[in-house]
Amino acid sequence: MKPITALIDYKSKFGSKHFDTPYRSGMDKQKLSDYFQELGFEIDFKFLNEIDFRNEDYNGQDIIYTSSEDIGYHYKSYIEDLILALELAGANVIPSFKHLHMNNNKAFMEMMRDYAGITHNMHSMVFGSMKDLKMRLQAIKYPVVFKTASGASGTGVSLVRNQQELFAKVKEVNNRNYKMDLKDHLRSLRHKGYIKESVYREKFILQEFIPDLVNDWKVYLFGEKLYIFKRPILGGRGIKASGGGYDNYFYGEEAEAPEGLFDYAKAIFDKLKVPHLSIDIAYDGIEFYLIEFQSLYFGTAGIPYSKGYFVKKEKGWVFVSERFEVEKVFADSIARYLSHEAVNVDASKRHQLI
Repeated sequence: MKPITALIDYKSKFGSKHFDTPYRSGMDKQKLSDYFQELGFEIDFKFLNEIDFRNEDYNGQDIIYTSSEDIGYHYKSYIEDLILALELAGANVIPSFKHLHMNNNKAFMEMMRDYAGITHNMHSMVFGSMKDLKMRLQAIKYPVVFKTASGASGTGVSLVRNQQELFAKVKEVNNRNYKMDLKDHLRSLRHKGYIKESVYREKFILQEFIPDLVNDWKVYLFGEKLYIFKRPILGGRGIKASGGGYDNYFYGEEAEAPEGLFDYAKAIFDKLKVPHLSIDIAYDGIEFYLIEFQSLYFGTAGIPYSKGYFVKKEKGWVFVSERFEVEKVFADSIARYLSHEAVNVDASKRHQLI
């Protein structure tokens, strides 16, 4: 059996699972253990706080881990520190730290989209303050989609039509510390030439608006399996397709995916080199647009709601009418990722010998 460590939080939670029992308890650890064992892996669950860099050597260890959506993301910040330290210590954290940093961080997600060259037809801008924004006003074309850096199910997303609405939205999402603002103002009075800090410093994203959309598609890729569901933009939801309620979506073959969408999604998946991925895709009848993507701790409702999944064969994408538990799909994707990783390492070694 190949060893693999799974890091759980202080609530014994690992990962995200729709229809989990008890509520918000994550994946079933016994099921995970059983499915991994069937694949030749012995999984060892450890609390995040049990990592001991002074007395343990983590170099070369395969480690999977959970993230967190705690209020304020304080515990997630702790997880980030720990996973980065493990990666620097030589552990094979799956996925790598940058994907954890991107989780519920749409600002970094947009930066990753650009530096990794994933797609180029969706223009976006990331700002760290109101003052940053005011330096780039001439580059903004309205209407534009405003997004807070964190938030799921469409929260923090809205359409702004002009500069006045944009300024109001930036102020709305900031919680000012008036005591510190006053102290900073006094500094400007005491020290000639001192430049005050912006009082609005919550990072945010402006993303190109695609008009006339009536839906988008959520795609999960777990190894070779592709799950999809169509999300209509319901009345009263504005421009948001997410958060409309899973009973209102269309799954699998009923998702009516346009030709080319699966290949588009798989190309992104292959580019990122992760075991699993969640992607939001829009289509205007001509081009596909990557709206958002997450490679860790994303919702999994599309798996139990779907009657099956798609796989790519020689003649194209084929729908397989087969249902699996989330734990099975997850374990399969990790095992496949590690096997491909091992093949790549062996090939690299052979190349060095040549």
